[in-house]
Amino acid sequence: METPTKVAAGTPLPAGRYGVDPEQRERRMRRVYYGCVALAIAVVALVGYGYLGKDSFSGQVVSFQVDSAAQVQIHLEVSKPGGTAGSCTVRSRDVNGNEVGRVTVPVPAAPSTYDTVVTLRTSARGTTGELVSCS
Repeated sequence: METPTKVAAGTPLPAGRYGVDPEQRERRMRRVYYGCVALAIAVVALVGYGYLGKDSFSGQVVSFQVDSAAQVQIHLEVSKPGGTAGSCTVRSRDVNGNEVGRVTVPVPAAPSTYDTVVTLRTSARGTTGELVSCS
């Protein structure tokens, strides 16, 4: 019977005989890790750009006035990118918080700010004038 021979330190082992070299495996895993990290950063950047990179409409109710049990006047101010059109939705609620009127107001494409007074018809006496959304 033959006795196993010792391999001197630093002598390369025969290729393919003892599986994948640990250093090679480590390099491969490092590449996979860095690839996953790069992909995650790219996804976060794209999502962030989607939210922050858009020109957006923003509006606010400057004031409101309850004219009667069936009508509320809402003074609406909208800031938007110049030359783009859109719409804003306003509503009124009663004392109990129930919605008593809602209307969507078109915003023309002209300047970057739009100021208007909306007459909102209500089904009961409204106590608020609120902006729901602008787009």
